[in-house]
Amino acid sequence: MHHIGFFKKAVALLSAFTLSLAVFSAPVFAEADPELGFEVSSEAVYMVNNESGIVVYEKNADKMLSPASLATVMTAIIAIENCPDLEGTIVTAPTSVFDELYTLGAANVDIRHGEDVRMIDLLYAMILRSACEAASIIANYIGNSDNAAFVEMMNQKAKEIGAVNTHFANPHGLPDDNQYTTAKDLYLITKYAMDMDPIFMTIASTESYTLPATNKHSQERTITHTNAMMSESRGGAQYSPYVHGIKTGATNTGRNLISTATKDAYSYTLVTLNAQRYYDNGDEITDNQSFVDAKQLYDWAFKNWAVRSVLKTSTPQGEIKVELAKDKDSIPVYPAEEVDYLMKQDIDMSALQRIIDLPESVDAPITEGQVLGTMELKLADVTIAKVDLVAGESLERSGWLEFLRNVKGFFTSVWFKLIIVAILLLIAAYIVLAILYNNRKQRRRKSKRRF
Repeated sequence: MHHIGFFKKAVALLSAFTLSLAVFSAPVFAEADPELGFEVSSEAVYMVNNESGIVVYEKNADKMLSPASLATVMTAIIAIENCPDLEGTIVTAPTSVFDELYTLGAANVDIRHGEDVRMIDLLYAMILRSACEAASIIANYIGNSDNAAFVEMMNQKAKEIGAVNTHFANPHGLPDDNQYTTAKDLYLITKYAMDMDPIFMTIASTESYTLPATNKHSQERTITHTNAMMSESRGGAQYSPYVHGIKTGATNTGRNLISTATKDAYSYTLVTLNAQRYYDNGDEITDNQSFVDAKQLYDWAFKNWAVRSVLKTSTPQGEIKVELAKDKDSIPVYPAEEVDYLMKQDIDMSALQRIIDLPESVDAPITEGQVLGTMELKLADVTIAKVDLVAGESLERSGWLEFLRNVKGFFTSVWFKLIIVAILLLIAAYIVLAILYNNRKQRRRKSKRRF
């Protein structure tokens, strides 16, 4: 019996120990976001529909965090804008670049000092593999051997783009207390890069690329994009056929990711910053949590968001009184254009606010399509559209009604009132003069009688 009791206690202790290990080693995430229905590990998130520019989800979007190698998106912008011939420009890697990076354990593609590398190959190495030496070589070349000058170009461009909460300290993204950005700013920077030149997206969405042989490498080398979500073999459960590039990054505490995804007629750009990288015990989490977040967020967006018809030109939005028309005394008004809007599919359309601005009445003639007023559509106090309201048909003016109005108008006009006043004054003057005349006449008669 004692043996049985000891066995039970041992089992209980073992179970408790196992449970404590599980709890201790599990990622510590926030509670599930009620809007999403799942947890988001990333500290900051900014997700935008590319077609409409509508922000479908955000979390701590303006919180300043380290960009890590996401900073190289700006490095790529400066390079593309300042090097008109990316394939024809050959850059010799200076020794100074490697003196800076050798002791930092920075990511690289084994570019060597004195190696002649095309600018286009440097960009592929930097974006696909976060190659710090490639970023520094680019900065050294564009900045005329002055990295500080190149960094200043990065910061000036950030201001120009509107990334007001961003500051760069180096071209590669290695840790620096004076280097920070936000999820929202990184979206603005990435959007600028995507719109600036097709070459950026060509590079950023390439899964693998072959670096040609050089004076320091006799053989070609193939590099793969660090965004494993693009690869079924490397991405595992986080693989998505809809995801393209753009850039990964990692800090000492978390993982960063900028990506895009397209499915059917919808595409999104997503920035996630500082996704949990380690368990509380210091062990690295096997699944890249920035990929986990991105996969869930894209699946959620594609499932729950859609362009819905908000307003049709065939649906009247009210009536307006019409004066002087031959056959009718009112006319329906219609939207001048149809409105389609990206929104969650479970939103009740009755939640839309329609603020209509119409005059009390209008005069005929009315021409079909004539603008008679406006309508503002709002959803959750956000204006989603402003449209003109136009006449649904033409109406002719009645000559008889116009005559009656003119007559009525005459009798109610100021001029008519002035005429009446004038007549009354004339009558009054006539009466006064008549009285005065009669009085004078009577006095004359009396004076004649005296004589």
